[in-house]
Amino acid sequence: MKIAASTAKGGLDDVVIEIFGRAPCFTIVEVDGGSIKDVEVVENENARASGGAGIAAAQLLIDKGVSCVLTGNLGPNAYNVLSSAGIKVYEASGMTVKEAVERMLRGELGGIAPSGGGGRGMGRGMGRGMGRGMGKGMGRRF
Repeated sequence: MKIAASTAKGGLDDVVIEIFGRAPCFTIVEVDGGSIKDVEVVENENARASGGAGIAAAQLLIDKGVSCVLTGNLGPNAYNVLSSAGIKVYEASGMTVKEAVERMLRGELGGIAPSGGGGRGMGRGMGRGMGRGMGKGMGRRF
């Protein structure tokens, strides 16, 4: 089983970070029989992409044969890509990679759902309602 964790520098002693798609790298831990057999650090080349970083990161992990992801947050598109591939996502931010892997293997981590963008909507309001009376010919009337 391969487990990927979103990390800043990589390795078992690095901490699982809150972000997914723009994480600088992923630490991929191969586990066999409940023991860690191998560790690989993979740079997230899409971390600075102008858009689609989460989807590209998800695809990278799919291509690496990962079966679950340890992170803190991920967007709905990345979540859907991982979920469609049968990859489970667990909340593990703030723990070392080693601790998070061990806790995941013991069933102590909770699954996470995609973040909704910090409480903001999806941008489909077309700007109506914000700053009324500011357009041409819409000045205040007294």
